[in-house]
Amino acid sequence: MAQAAWKWLVVAAAVGAGVLACDGGDGNKPPPPTGFDAGVNVFRPGLGEDDGVPQGTPLSLPEGVSFAGTLRGAAEVSGECENASVESQGSGALVRVCVPLRNNTGSPVEVEFPPGLVVVSTSEGRGQNGLLIERTILVVPPTPPGPGGRDDAGTPDGGVEENAYIVPLYMYCLNKERDPSNEFMTYAVGPITSDDALQELLRLLEGKVIDSAEDVGVVQNALYSITEGRGLTTPDRDAINDL
Repeated sequence: MAQAAWKWLVVAAAVGAGVLACDGGDGNKPPPPTGFDAGVNVFRPGLGEDDGVPQGTPLSLPEGVSFAGTLRGAAEVSGECENASVESQGSGALVRVCVPLRNNTGSPVEVEFPPGLVVVSTSEGRGQNGLLIERTILVVPPTPPGPGGRDDAGTPDGGVEENAYIVPLYMYCLNKERDPSNEFMTYAVGPITSDDALQELLRLLEGKVIDSAEDVGVVQNALYSITEGRGLTTPDRDAINDL
């Protein structure tokens, strides 16, 4: 995981410098649009400060594959998931979630996490919901039986089965004024978003390579134009086109 950790530390430095801060500071407002005020919010359930839960289509895992415990945030500083089975997937910097999977089929199974997948914070307080931008396809090996069966799965502390296949998903912030992920936060898998503005952003990002802190900032600020305002602005589209 050294490469993933190095990449995360570079992005984290940009976050600390205010490039991606999710604190509502004036320095991170989207550029002013052409022709309308993006600062006037459009109601979108579960996004920004709007009530409700994010809307969309439920995620369907392949038969025999399921979640093997509670989804938790990655380590706040390193961005790593304990006992991760693969390198980090996705390019987001603010909502980094460790997804435990179980494969009971006895054979390897291909699992896809599609663009637009949402995770919803279930922790007390004000945790951010997250959005996956990149399509993630993994082959999950069969889960071996553990000597003691499940390792505190389903207990109040939100355990994970000891032989779970852990996938780190790096996602983008959908609630600018709330708190980024850390290892004490818990999440639930939400829907694949049906929000028209988010779907437009995903279409614009198809085929784009997001491989620097500046690129991540372009995507995150475009998301803020949607979640905190009326939708993508002309400067957002121009910046995405230049990725």
